[in-house]
Amino acid sequence: MPRRRRVSESTAPSALRWLPWAVFVLAVLRVVGLDRWGLWIDEAHTLHDARALDWGRLNYFPLNLFLIGRVLAFTEGQPSEALLRALPASVGIAGLFAIYFGWRRVIGPQRAWVAALLVGLSSWHIYWCQSARHYTMAQTLSLCGGGLVLSACIGGRPLRYVLGLALASLAALAHPSAAFVVPALILAPWLSARIGAAPKWSPPTIWLLLIGAIAALLAAKWGAGVWLEYASKKAGSSLDHFVLSSAFYIGPPLALAALWAAFAGWRARDPADTMAALLLLLVLGGATAAACFAKVAAQYVFVVLPWLTLLASRVVLPAERSSWASRLASAAVLAWGAVDVTLYFTSRHGDRPRWKEAYAFVARSRGPDDLVAGMAVPVGEYYLGPENPEPRLALDMASLTVYDARLLDIWARRERRMWFVVSREELSEWPSDQRRRFERFLREQCEQLKTFAVRATPRDLDLAVYVR
Repeated sequence: MPRRRRVSESTAPSALRWLPWAVFVLAVLRVVGLDRWGLWIDEAHTLHDARALDWGRLNYFPLNLFLIGRVLAFTEGQPSEALLRALPASVGIAGLFAIYFGWRRVIGPQRAWVAALLVGLSSWHIYWCQSARHYTMAQTLSLCGGGLVLSACIGGRPLRYVLGLALASLAALAHPSAAFVVPALILAPWLSARIGAAPKWSPPTIWLLLIGAIAALLAAKWGAGVWLEYASKKAGSSLDHFVLSSAFYIGPPLALAALWAAFAGWRARDPADTMAALLLLLVLGGATAAACFAKVAAQYVFVVLPWLTLLASRVVLPAERSSWASRLASAAVLAWGAVDVTLYFTSRHGDRPRWKEAYAFVARSRGPDDLVAGMAVPVGEYYLGPENPEPRLALDMASLTVYDARLLDIWARRERRMWFVVSREELSEWPSDQRRRFERFLREQCEQLKTFAVRATPRDLDLAVYVR
């Protein structure tokens, strides 16, 4: 390890010995409220898909679905929210400590703890730890592989570089978004060596071409199939949504600290910071390009959150003679994270619609012959028909989507009492004529009984329950 890094580590105050304890407390926080928040629609999809996993067809996330399916195999009946989220939470917690153990020899132990602390202070990370989805597994496998690649280049261990690429590639089987990182890991050390921030070892050009060709051959069929199927279902530009949602979840202080550190690392010719900055540039650039052709959201770059904190840790870790500007930046990043996490557990209600409470209200209020029509039908099935093992297939309620709006005339002619669970956000995406028609139906023929609001989020997550 370069001598200047050991010197900078020695200047960090001894008070930073509390860092491992702070990370531990934040790790425990990830299991607080595992069963408090109700499911949202993609979590109900996970429950269905894990039980119906078919290895004979194309799957976006076979690794995660297989492991969650093994967890569910030991349960009878409908699993609780906490059990369904246990694996993502456990892997996300492991990821916090993987940041330290994987990167301590690359950026020093104290900076590694600071990077883990900043991920711990991200409500974005808590959200995916508390969701039965695939992003924490993809992120943890990807950052472990990336840590091996960084240490291989800085320590001169070519075999470790290949192992790191293999582990990062495995992350794509947890979620395809992790595939954005693999070509960036291949290119970043090579590019870093050519702009002056030379690591101890970087792949020769012939290595680069060979590894790229092998990776392309191995991933071509699966990767092309995933992209074509996804693009066919999610066609259309989403550039504005991708940029705005990413900016919200990353947060301006962390983004600015990472940008500042990237510039400082490049000026100092620091190989770790330069490679991290190049990786971020390549991944975010690739995701931005994809957002021009298909619907891409912030979660598809969730895998790079630890790389942002790796850079930001350079700014947040104070030295003995830190300038007032760097101390202010450090305080801003930490304060933003603390407020972010506090709001997540309070007014933002876990950053998800309150489907659990809305459908519980309907379950308490409806009569035996009442018809329930709602949005996020798999979630409604989970709460209204817990005996249904396949919540994508509705048995206890009718689906309320833009495709079912034509059924309004049929429903309106019936004498049955009807309940409607409506998401303002989903309704806003309906074609304007169908939305106005449905809103007029709700206004003229129905009574709004309850609103379940979620505050301080950039999305409209409020739900309303109507009865006719």
